[in-house]
Amino acid sequence: MKVLNYRRGAAFGVRRERLKGLTPHASRLTPRGSSSGFTLLELMLVVFILSVTALFVFPRVSSFGAADLKRTARHFAGLIQHLAQESSTTKQTYRLYFNLENGAYWAAVLGENGEFVEATDPMTRRRVLPKEISFEDVVTPAQGKVNEGEAFMQFFPVGVEKVWIHLKQGERQWTLVVNPLTGRVKVMDEYVDVQISQR
Repeated sequence: MKVLNYRRGAAFGVRRERLKGLTPHASRLTPRGSSSGFTLLELMLVVFILSVTALFVFPRVSSFGAADLKRTARHFAGLIQHLAQESSTTKQTYRLYFNLENGAYWAAVLGENGEFVEATDPMTRRRVLPKEISFEDVVTPAQGKVNEGEAFMQFFPVGVEKVWIHLKQGERQWTLVVNPLTGRVKVMDEYVDVQISQR
């Protein structure tokens, strides 16, 4: 009986040794040379990706200003054509006022009492230029070049005053030139200087 117990114990001991050899050690499961930080190569790769991204993002951001100025110029072109048509259709005289101090602009119609009354048409209601856009100056035959205070252009049933409107946003400047016969507006993405003699 003692011999059998010894052999069984020896057999169990061999099995334990074999199982022990099959059990992975913690040190073998841990990758060698691992680090919780970034390597120099990884940092250089991140910087490169950010630089390439900036090349595509920053030009688009800088173009937002040009888009706002262009949109404002188109708005004025539509507004002026609308007033020209209204004057021709209703046989009334209109004015488009520009406040060069606060960027406000609005339309007015000549009343029976000989005074101009602010128009109530939603299309021509008082508005203000978008932020960072302003009037550089307005040139009209009646007032000459106006760069402060208020200026206005007039619409008659038979035509429109030829007017130059200069808008600016930062370093950008645009010029709107009104055709006196058709009321159409030519838009140029630069400042076009003009000399005109007052009446």
